Parts: sequence; structure tokens; C-alpha cells
Amino acid sequence: MNMKKIFLGLAAIAAIGSLSSCKDFLVEEPVLKQSNELTLSTYDGLNSAGAALCYYFQSADWYDGQFILQSELRAGNAKNPKSEPGSGRYRTDTQWNYTAESTSSLWSYAYYTISWANNIINNLEGKTSNEVTQQQIDNLMAEALFIRALCHFDLVITYAQPYTHEPNSLGVPVVLVTENGQPARNTVKEVYDQIVADLLEAEGLISADYTRSGCDDPAAVVSKSAIQALLSRVYLYMGEWQKSANYATTVINSGKFSLLSGDDYVKMFSATTAPKGGEIIFELFGSQKNGGWDGSGWTHIPYITNRGDEGSADVCATKDLFDLYEDGDVRQKFFDLSNGDYFMTKFHGKEGGVPRATNMPILRLSEMYLNRAEAISNGASISGASARGDLEAVASKRGATVPAQFNTFDERRKELMFEGHIVYDYARCKKSLKRTDFDDVNNKDIEFPNYKWAMPIPKREMNANPNMEQNPGY
Repeated sequence: MNMKKIFLGLAAIAAIGSLSSCKDFLVEEPVLKQSNELTLSTYDGLNSAGAALCYYFQSADWYDGQFILQSELRAGNAKNPKSEPGSGRYRTDTQWNYTAESTSSLWSYAYYTISWANNIINNLEGKTSNEVTQQQIDNLMAEALFIRALCHFDLVITYAQPYTHEPNSLGVPVVLVTENGQPARNTVKEVYDQIVADLLEAEGLISADYTRSGCDDPAAVVSKSAIQALLSRVYLYMGEWQKSANYATTVINSGKFSLLSGDDYVKMFSATTAPKGGEIIFELFGSQKNGGWDGSGWTHIPYITNRGDEGSADVCATKDLFDLYEDGDVRQKFFDLSNGDYFMTKFHGKEGGVPRATNMPILRLSEMYLNRAEAISNGASISGASARGDLEAVASKRGATVPAQFNTFDERRKELMFEGHIVYDYARCKKSLKRTDFDDVNNKDIEFPNYKWAMPIPKREMNANPNMEQNPGY
């Protein structure tokens, strides 16, 4: 696999370090005057840059907006309401009529973040001193490797066919060094191989008890459990059932997290920070101080999905999603029925102003139970665990039951709705999409396989990079 290169300066991320969930930052020189050389030359500079690696996660084009909502709209969990005029946003995603001019905006933000992670990874050698231990270096390296892996993962599931279908088809460029370059695309398998390699290296480097100091939300920074949870997800997407189950079990048995029930579960999604010992393994810390915030909140998930004074009501849930829940299921509380439309209040924002910033869970304990249940259903074996038992562990905390003829796909859909998983679950399961509550005019049903399961590469990238190849069909 060729090492791909791209150039972006690290001084930019140093300039935004104080806007992350962590408070520590360089003080030797005014922030906006930081040079790449100064930031790259010291452990303190690199560590401050590491504190801001999640900066773009709050972008309305990533975890606090488009990346999540496009998934829900494409795969039958969401639609545009009839009872509210909305602002006109998210009006075509249900149709799947994407073009290079109108596609996911993830590309630039993810590669910006990868470039920043690379600058940390490739400049940590020799930074130990009397004040800096090798373990501190290793912890920072692990953080950057995790973020690079997560970015490559989000890119490959968005712009490529699923690993379980065509592992040798076009993936995305694997970028490991930040220099001038016009990288070609690696295969899907090569991308996944790098993701796994980064995560395994990170797991071996990071301290078991590491958490970045000076952070408002400990769940918004990389930990050993977050690395292991992401490994469980990645292996699930690869169809590596036993490995996925093994890592899910490691997280479940760590004793660091617990499933919540009732109002505690509902309040988790609007908490100022992740409840200690709760379900959140890793999350986006939403803050109006973050430069990824659009300055108004009008493009972010709480405003897009809520109605009235708290939102523009551009996206609501479908009735067939609501109908999956039985009476008494606490997850029904996330649905606000108004004039025939089911508005989604799962992410109505944290206290402190309208529209509000929100925290967005990226890895949760319930996903680990669901991963393990699916893996066991596909042949994995974990002593003392069963697919039904894992599904019931989640359902019982929600006040729900698991049907006699259970379906792990539907249980994932109920638990992880509006967290961005659904369209990628369809793709990796090679499952055709058949929508019921559908009011649009095009592509009600999307068969699998189909070229549409990989979104088009953005036109800007196609124009700038002669080595870039567009996905078939676009």
C-alpha cells in the first residue's frame, strides 16, 4: 500500500486548541502567530494540537448535522414533515439523487483532521525529556491514531461500497503523511487494513487509565475503551464476527460503563457532559465556543429536527420508525407527535440558549451489546453470552421486550436511531431498502447491490486532483 501525502499546516489546529472540550493550550506565543515549526517542535505544542483534533466533529457537515441526518433520511428513519414549512434544507436526501456537485460534505473536513493527526503522529519522535515521559508520548500518539482511523472509517463507509460486498473496489485515499500531494484512491480493503493497524497500535500504546487532563467532558477524549469500541465496530463492518464480539466483550466487561434506564437514559442525550459511569464511551462535546459551530446553531441537529421556537422542523421521524416501539418503551419519549408528524427530540440540545449546542454520542455501550448480538447470530462465540441475552440487556433497560423471532437489524434501528448508523447498516448487511412512510417522488426503494450505496466524490476534489477517480454511476 502506497503512503499517500497531503499538505495542511498544523498551526491552524493549534489556533483552535482552546475551543475544544479541553482547556490546556500553548501560552508561549499569541495563538494566531503560531508557526508550524514552533507547534511541531515541542511536546507541549503537539499536545495542545492533540486537544483540538475533534474540532471539526461539531461541523454541521459531520456529527452535528449532515453526516447523521443524511443517513437517517436516506434509509427510512426520517423524512420532511408535511405540517411545518421548514427552512428548505434537507429536501432531496430521501431521493438518493446525488451528484458530484451535491454530495456529502464530509470529504474536506475529514481530510483536514487526518492531516492534523498525521502532523502529530509523524513529529513525536524525540520529544521525551525530563518533564515528558515515554508514556505521555504514547498516549498522545494513540489519540492521533484513533482520530485518523475514525476519519478514514467515516470516509470509506460514505464514499465507497461496503467491505462485505466489494473489498477490492475503490475506497478512499489513505493519507499518512502531510505533504503536497494528489493521492489516488486505495481499495476498500487497504483502507480498512490501515484503520485496523492504527487502532491496534493505539490500543497497545495508550494507558489503561488515560484521560486527557483539563477537559470539560472526559467522554469527549480518546480512551482505551473508545479504541476498543471502535475496533468492535470496524470488525463488524468487515464481517469479522469473532473479533467484533471479542472487542465488544472487552468493553462490556471493563466495568467502566453501564446501561441506563428511564429518565436517566432520556436525559443522557441532553446532559451537559456524559454521565459518569453511564453509556457514553466517546462523544462529540458540543459547544458554542467551538469554531465548528456555525455561530447561530441554525444548521445543526437540534435546530433542524425540533419544531417551534427551538427549531426549523426540516426533518422529522417516519411513522414506520415510531411503529417499531411498543407501549412503555422509554424511547417513545423522543417522538413529538404534532399534526401527523413525528418530530425527533432525542437531540434538543443542552441548556443555555436556543438554538442549543448538543453532545453527539459516537460510541455507546448499547452498541457494544448490539454488535455482539449480531456477531453471535453470525457464528461468533462468547462464553456466557447469547444474541438474545444481549438484545434483552438493552431492551429491558428501555422498558421493552425482544420478539420471539428477533431481528438484530431492527433492534439496532430502534436503539441507534438518529445517530447516523442506519444507512451504513443497510449497506454492510447488503440489505435492499424498502421504505413505507415515504412522501417523495424518486427512489422509494433502493436495491442492493447498486452504485448509489457509494456517494459521489465531491466535484471540487475531482477538479483539483487528476489522480482522483469518480465512483461508477456518477
